[in-house]
Amino acid sequence: MNWGIFVGFLLYLIILAFIGWWANRFTKNESQYYIGGRHVHILAASLSDKASDFSGWLMLGFPGSAFKAGVGAIWAAIGCLGGTLLNWTMMAVRLRIYAGKLKAITIPDFLEARLKDHTKVIRFVSGLIILIFMTAYVGAQFGAGGKTFAVAFGVNYSWGVWITFIILVAYVIAGGFFAVVWTDVFQALLMLSVLIVVPFLIVGEIGGFGNAINVIGSADPTKLDPFGGAVGLAAVVFAIGYASWIVGYIGQPHIQTRFMSAKDPRQLRRPGIFISIIWTVLVLWGAFFSGFLGFALVQNGSLSVSDPEQIIPALIVHYTPPLVAGILTSGIISAVMSTADSQLLVAASAVGRDYIHKIFNYTPSQKQMVNIGRIVVFILGLFAVWFALRPNPLVYGMVATAWGGLGVGFGPALILSLWWKRITKEGVIVGMIYGLISEVTLESMIGWSFTSGPLAGVPIFFVNFFITLFIIVVVSLFTKPPEEVIKTHTALFRKVPIGSASKPTVSETRVKSQIENVAEYIVLKALIP
Repeated sequence: MNWGIFVGFLLYLIILAFIGWWANRFTKNESQYYIGGRHVHILAASLSDKASDFSGWLMLGFPGSAFKAGVGAIWAAIGCLGGTLLNWTMMAVRLRIYAGKLKAITIPDFLEARLKDHTKVIRFVSGLIILIFMTAYVGAQFGAGGKTFAVAFGVNYSWGVWITFIILVAYVIAGGFFAVVWTDVFQALLMLSVLIVVPFLIVGEIGGFGNAINVIGSADPTKLDPFGGAVGLAAVVFAIGYASWIVGYIGQPHIQTRFMSAKDPRQLRRPGIFISIIWTVLVLWGAFFSGFLGFALVQNGSLSVSDPEQIIPALIVHYTPPLVAGILTSGIISAVMSTADSQLLVAASAVGRDYIHKIFNYTPSQKQMVNIGRIVVFILGLFAVWFALRPNPLVYGMVATAWGGLGVGFGPALILSLWWKRITKEGVIVGMIYGLISEVTLESMIGWSFTSGPLAGVPIFFVNFFITLFIIVVVSLFTKPPEEVIKTHTALFRKVPIGSASKPTVSETRVKSQIENVAEYIVLKALIP
């Protein structure tokens, strides 16, 4: 083991431990444990949103894809950027206002209250979707951690998985949502630093960007083609296959809860979206070029990797001083931790709040609920370890499987719930059950993407998303929501003529001047003192 790398990594662990200890002081009840009591600052919410979004996929899966596919992998970055914009423009403000109005702590909370589902079927199916796919998602993060530790410290992959589990579960159990959010802020900055440094490191080692392009073109000219050498319809399918990540964004509970936790819904507009988009563009740029240019470094014999997904940790270990390598390696582990912590917390909420508390009608004290959540985090973490220790783990594929299951299971139901007053609980129940069964069945049979035919390479979840959306709309049109549900939705987001509301006070006028949409002003007037 290189002790210089270990010391750099130890500094990272000390910072995580401090944040976990600090956050524990603010974690006394269920709301604080799961969504920070809706008092999370916009800077923290924005950076935590993106850090929990990209995961080990950003540091291992996506660079590995760029290593193998070349310029064509840029479509995945376009899909991720589009998904980020979709989330912040279509979901963030409405979900925060709606969830606050309904006093919803989790996504199943919101859907059940929004659709007046007294049967608890939506909550039950939601819990299954979360437990199955979120545990698989955490397993993907543990796999990414195992690969990183194997390269950085020379330990066995299995030991790397267990080390990731121990570190992660420790601070999630200690501090809950506050620990998750503020460790995410720290880790988002680390991830950004790594992905800015590594591409320049590669360019310096290989002798310039132009030389790198020449090496890549000589080895495989298709890597310089944005469509991987495909033409016509095949080129369109190629681009969709990579950009399809966009449809999964609106269905990720660990991302949507960041919007629900924001202290001020107004700041989910310009400050939030500005911070999020800038960070996203920079890290996707860095991750793509790390893998793309890393291929050139391997081709000219300067570096050797057995697994393309290990290109970034290999670059850091080989080309930076040990102490710096330890700190930069922490940035890779940060990508793993910042997603897996959020996912474990969401999965724990499905068991603790949605099943034990709401479905089985067990009403423990607030302290007991927090402790139940902590026990569930530990148990689900063990299941995720089992998932990560399966043979030949591929981070890109594991993330795609889990991402798709959550995107199909929740995405159509969430966006229709926020934007369509006629959606019904029957439509959502049928749609979510179809999404769950189809994703589990098809992905267990053929993998996360179609392997043959005209849609070869397109993820199953991309097609399933639109089928689920169609099912919910059709079933909703043949059923009818309660009148009070329509009235609540209409009142919350109605558009009224300027001047129809009562004359505002001086403080209200100041708020109004910051909000361009009159409908939002009417809503926020009732929510903000």
